[in-house]
Amino acid sequence: MNIKILSKTNRELVLEIDGEDHTLGNMLMKEALKHPLVEYAAYRIPHPLKSSMEFIMVVKEGADLSVVLKDVISNLREQIKEFKNKIEELLGQS
Repeated sequence: MNIKILSKTNRELVLEIDGEDHTLGNMLMKEALKHPLVEYAAYRIPHPLKSSMEFIMVVKEGADLSVVLKDVISNLREQIKEFKNKIEELLGQS
């Protein structure tokens, strides 16, 4: 996975993530939109033949963009860890 910053201001970040598609884009967007300091979040696939995804996030005035992004990623990691543990528990019961 290769990540490139396409643009960054105090409130807005646009990342290009190579080798990713709707799966990661949708997860990042939905988790970002749950964060109280996120004003806008979206993703897009710039071209169907190009293997990359762009993630866009805008935070509220005064919020630290880096901290909010770390929160979003940390929340996703916790959810995936919890899902993994539940699946392992279920599979261990069969």
